[in-house]
Amino acid sequence: MPRKKEGKKERPRRAKKNRIKRLLVVLAVLFIFFAAATAITAYAAIQHFMQDLPAFDLSVLEPAKTSFLYDKDGELVTPLMGVENRIIVPLDEISPHLVNAFLAIEDYRFYEHPGFDLRGIMRALWFNLTNKSGSTQGGSTITQQLVKNAFLTPERTIKRKIQEVYLSYQLEQIFSKDEILEFYLNRIFFDYNAYGVEAAAQTYFGKSAKEVTLAEAAMLAGIPNLPGKYSPYRNFAEAKKRQKVILDRMVEVGIISRAEADAAAAEELVLAGIPSRSYPHPWFVDYVIMDELPALLQTLPDYKDLSIEQIQAKIYTSGLHIYTTLDQRIQLSVTEIVDNPDNYAKLRDETQAAVVVVQPYTGYISAIIGGRNYDAKNSGIFNRATDGKWQAGSVLKPIIAYGPAFNEGIATPGTILDDAPTEFPGIPPYYPNNFDMRFLGLMTARYALATSRNVPAVRLLSQMGVDKGKEYATRMGIQFEEADSGLAMVVGGLTGGVNPLQVAQAYSVLANEGVRTDLTTITKIVDSNGKVIYEHEPNQEEILSPEAAWLTTSCLVDAVRSGTATYLRIGRTVAAKTGTSDKKRDAWMAAYTPDYVTVFWIGEDKWPDKDEFGKYESYYVIGNFMNPILTTVHEGLPDTPFRRPESLRQATICKKSGLLPGEFCPPEHLVADWFPRNTIPTEKCNLHTELEICTVSGKLAGEFCPEEHREKQVFYNRPEFITTDNRWAGKAGRSPEDAGNLPPGETCDLHTSRPGGVTSLRAWQNPLTGDITLTWNEVEGASGFLVSRKGPDPDDEHFTLLTPEPLAALTFTDTIQLPGVYTYQVVAVNEEGVQSAPLATSVNVEFLPGIPFEPGEPDEPGEPEKPGPPPGRPRGNGRDNND
Repeated sequence: MPRKKEGKKERPRRAKKNRIKRLLVVLAVLFIFFAAATAITAYAAIQHFMQDLPAFDLSVLEPAKTSFLYDKDGELVTPLMGVENRIIVPLDEISPHLVNAFLAIEDYRFYEHPGFDLRGIMRALWFNLTNKSGSTQGGSTITQQLVKNAFLTPERTIKRKIQEVYLSYQLEQIFSKDEILEFYLNRIFFDYNAYGVEAAAQTYFGKSAKEVTLAEAAMLAGIPNLPGKYSPYRNFAEAKKRQKVILDRMVEVGIISRAEADAAAAEELVLAGIPSRSYPHPWFVDYVIMDELPALLQTLPDYKDLSIEQIQAKIYTSGLHIYTTLDQRIQLSVTEIVDNPDNYAKLRDETQAAVVVVQPYTGYISAIIGGRNYDAKNSGIFNRATDGKWQAGSVLKPIIAYGPAFNEGIATPGTILDDAPTEFPGIPPYYPNNFDMRFLGLMTARYALATSRNVPAVRLLSQMGVDKGKEYATRMGIQFEEADSGLAMVVGGLTGGVNPLQVAQAYSVLANEGVRTDLTTITKIVDSNGKVIYEHEPNQEEILSPEAAWLTTSCLVDAVRSGTATYLRIGRTVAAKTGTSDKKRDAWMAAYTPDYVTVFWIGEDKWPDKDEFGKYESYYVIGNFMNPILTTVHEGLPDTPFRRPESLRQATICKKSGLLPGEFCPPEHLVADWFPRNTIPTEKCNLHTELEICTVSGKLAGEFCPEEHREKQVFYNRPEFITTDNRWAGKAGRSPEDAGNLPPGETCDLHTSRPGGVTSLRAWQNPLTGDITLTWNEVEGASGFLVSRKGPDPDDEHFTLLTPEPLAALTFTDTIQLPGVYTYQVVAVNEEGVQSAPLATSVNVEFLPGIPFEPGEPDEPGEPEKPGPPPGRPRGNGRDNND
């Protein structure tokens, strides 16, 4: 069949269709090409952007958590904010108002998108392209904001945005919406160091996040957008405007009604007040967080591989709850005393002070004051109570010498120590002085310690051994340097020095009956999940016996009663030891009861002039500081006595010999003291002795000393001693002050011979005058003669000396007044005053001139009688008998 011939109009139409098809094919090919190229480019770009994608470390979502420090009663002292003050709370402990306010303003479709919101992104893009006001919208979801803060940098680039979307999607595959929202609300910044809604609620309104009202929630939700602008502490008017924006948005998305929004906007908000970055009791808190806590945490499994610096950083970010031994009443009261400028009226501006108060039985540190007027910029880092090193003066005597010596059985409080000039061997030799430049002589260890005599303490340490004393003191808590090795340690001669915390540790051994309990400021640590990760268990060691500790304490009680600490008066029994360093640059007092040990130091941080003297003495420490400090420390406590061990026995001793009282010990030298049962002395004092002395020569009486010059005296025969010379500081020629009653070392050299006895003594009466004449022969070695008489008067029981001075003649005439029997006695005397044995004779006088004569035989010259006793003594009955 013949093909029908096409018309002219049909052919152009077909050609046009073909051209369109070819165009469409070309366009399709081009589209596919460009789409593929775009996809390949986009893929390559995304691959490029993902090359430095940060590690998806989920642990970074765990934000820094504020730690908290509590006192001994569990009361909150302060949060430890560090860089971020953050308190983590679960979502169900956050007010629904606060949750809804954030959802409304930040991401109201949060529970609908997979981590990124395309609708929100497009809306923000359109707003940013069309808006001419200059403001922009971000379009980031809450998940994206969390990812940006946790994993990414804050830069605004396509690369960071792509990484943000990718990580947000990944995060939503791992955590639930509620978990992500909880992460977010605990992480965001609210200005004034507040991170997270809980810290923000407390910072701005003084309440927890679950307690905030709708009005408060709207204001808090407005802050994170621009904290420097919308914080009510910085600009309350702007904060109110932002609050209204939040409330209007909550109405817009249907969370609250208009009436609720208007009521919240009209509510008057009461702010808590701008928070202070300082914290209470900074000296104590500083020591806890800078010293003890890091060292303690390093012993725990989760921290053992960290450096101290890393641990200190984690203290502020781990949400720890640290329970301490702090007694806030004591800390505050003692701080006020130390900071009171009136207490430093007579001292220099450079004066500083430090105090430590501890409980000896528990080892709990109740208070630490590291200086005057805490100022973190100047002195907050240097805690003088715990980090300083000061010369100790005498405050270590009980720790290095007396306590250890009592424990070793080398001494008791009744042991005698010689406070006398002494050269102690060494290179060079040591020549100690006392603070008053005097040497008092023999004294008990009790008196030596109570009055803080230096030489006895050095002597005791020398007897015990320096190494032994140092060993005890180290175990008790004193930290020595290697060069500390001489006897001078006991009087404060240390290379570096000690601080109040060390001294408090050492004295707590005495207060706790010889048992050391390691001091601590931390009783318990709880982690952020409520798990107890540390609980304090006291570390105790018996260093001194209860007997040695009590004996030392009793000596220090005497220091308060009658020694160097008599200014200390707090109305209760207290033991105390003072200390003053060389040149009076440091003054100390360590005082304790069974309840508390308190150590105080005062001085200066530096002494540029090595020869400069200070003004720091114990009486100033006691009056201005320790009396009020100890009074406030023991406020409300009963007066608890120190418990004396039953094994101790009391005995009276001579305080010069340390032995039982002897026959000649003067009453003022008798003292009662306590002894371990097997150390009570059994021998009697051998230092107080009675000797016969010649009163003329002052020496021991010799065989020729006249009886009238002989006298029995009690002497104190102390040991030998030396006298100071230029080897000792101070005046030469000093000796122990109890050396004034030493017994004579020599026998009398004034009475060395005795004249021969009188012979041929005759007596007769002159018939004319009635006088009686005596005559005798010359005596070899005699320089004169003494004549005595006893008359007929019945009251004349003794001879009366008739010649006050010796006669050179060999005759003597006596005028008498009455008749009767007269007995005469004559002794020869040599130039030394030594008398011979007396020779006596008697005369019977029957008449006197002018007195009627009685009949009888006439008198004949009398025969010599037996020699009688010296004048003043009764004569013997025999005749011609020498004594």
